[in-house]
Amino acid sequence: MPSINLSYEKIESLISEISLGGKMVSVLKEDGEPIVVFIAHCTGLDKARAELEYEKSYERAVEEGFLTAEETRELLVRKGVLEEVDPEKIERLESKIKGQEAYLAKLTRVPSRKNDAIDNLNRLKEELQQLLLKKEEGADFSADRIAAEQKYLYMTWRCTRNPYNKELYWLTKEDFDNESDLILRRNLFIETIKLSSGLSLETLRYLARNNIWRIRYLTSMKTGISLFGVELPNYSTDQLALAYWSHYYQSVYEMMPEDKPPEIIVEDDAALDAYMKSYMEEMERDATSARESKQMGSGVKSAWDHGETLVMKSNPLYEDVEYTETVESVRNKNKTDVKPKNPKSKKR
Repeated sequence: MPSINLSYEKIESLISEISLGGKMVSVLKEDGEPIVVFIAHCTGLDKARAELEYEKSYERAVEEGFLTAEETRELLVRKGVLEEVDPEKIERLESKIKGQEAYLAKLTRVPSRKNDAIDNLNRLKEELQQLLLKKEEGADFSADRIAAEQKYLYMTWRCTRNPYNKELYWLTKEDFDNESDLILRRNLFIETIKLSSGLSLETLRYLARNNIWRIRYLTSMKTGISLFGVELPNYSTDQLALAYWSHYYQSVYEMMPEDKPPEIIVEDDAALDAYMKSYMEEMERDATSARESKQMGSGVKSAWDHGETLVMKSNPLYEDVEYTETVESVRNKNKTDVKPKNPKSKKR
């Protein structure tokens, strides 16, 4: 069963946020006064420029002597400040997760055992996530972190808009850099990072199969009207994800009745993924078997099975093959043996 259950109002709010490519937020200024702004998702050229800011800042930080995140962590581990993370432990967890997913695929119709398998799978994923986060410890003053900060500062400038006309809150990057209200800038910086990380996968999948969204999706598919009113290159992370999962669930709903999973499985992300993986593997096995049967049953012949085969001198078998007259040579010979009927002698 799904672990989230959103209200109608919350679903509408999230759909609106995704469709608009951003959200309205209220943040505090230095004097405690709240202001409302529109934080947009960074897309298209703005996203490309933000990545360029990261690369430039990273190179500059390395030139100035800052260590990379990996080098920083290695140094802190050697000094005993941080605990070393065993890469083999990460590999073992990843292997266990794959095994648990394979096991879950075989339990899609056994709810009592399926729930235990899902709990174990979620526990393993959480343990892996904690290890991966631990690997990031100590990187606060690394070249990677400095570059990331400059990237998100650029995104904060480009993504903070007037809530009514969506014009830039600061006209130029210089105006943003010179902003004296550092509390306001920090709060907007935090909101930009939160928005850029996108909605959780669980929430996006919940929305994709919810009828409040599906009516919009199906209408767009049937009428050809743009799903979000923007060109594909300008889709936000959430827009791309929602479009993908909408297509995924639509393919499930369009399955033949005898193949379609029951609703209780459709609503359970882990169970559905396991079911679909098992289904696709079965389809692939059936397709492979059908191809092999067709090839065997149709009597597919090689070149050597035909009545006449040409073997060139370059062929390694040329000297070993016993040759007979070709069909064409016999045909030509027969033609020369034919004599005209009632030949007439010529008189002198």
